[in-house]
Amino acid sequence: MTAAHWIQFAYPDEPDWSTVSDDTLVELVEDFNSEPSCATTAIGLLATRKHVRAAELAHWLVSHPDADQWLKAAASEALSAV
Repeated sequence: MTAAHWIQFAYPDEPDWSTVSDDTLVELVEDFNSEPSCATTAIGLLATRKHVRAAELAHWLVSHPDADQWLKAAASEALSAV
C-alpha cells in the first residue's frame, strides 16, 4: 500500500502534511476520486511548494467532469498561487 493509499484509508485522520512527500501529494491529486478531501489539500500544498506539476494538475482538475466543486475551487486557488 502506498503512502497516498494510507492517507486515504485513514481519512478523516490527517497526517502531518508538512512531512508528506511531493510524489505522494501528486498521487493524491491524480487519484482524487478515492478521497476528494485529500486531493483538495494536496493540490493546495503542491501550489504552495511551487511544485513543477502544480499548474498542470490544477488545470486538469478544473476541467475534469468528475471533480467536485470544492476540489475545483481549490484547484482554481492553486492556479493563482503558482
